Amino acid sequence: MEEILPGLYRVNIPLPGSPLRATNSYVVKGTDRCLVVDTGWNREDCMTALASGLEECDVAPKQADFLITHMHADHSGLVSALAGERARVYSGQADAEIMRASTPSTGRK
Repeated sequence: MEEILPGLYRVNIPLPGSPLRATNSYVVKGTDRCLVVDTGWNREDCMTALASGLEECDVAPKQADFLITHMHADHSGLVSALAGERARVYSGQADAEIMRASTPSTGRK
């Protein structure tokens, strides 16, 4: 985890076996809620790295909202595992339409 600016952190998420090697997740700390930008693959090693980075930033996933920059698995893979009941998940319109079409409605907006 690296603090880029006060309240803005970069967490390096490993991508084992990928030529990309890693993806960056960013954490923006707010007073009531925090924003996590991108999450890494839905894999235990990615979850471990992101959870460790969030802990270092003193951010609990239940305090977080999520911004998924695009729907590649290395950016969106863990969002469903991390997004709590109160979480908002932000994405571009085209990706939001894909997510809505492939997920049962929860009644939340």
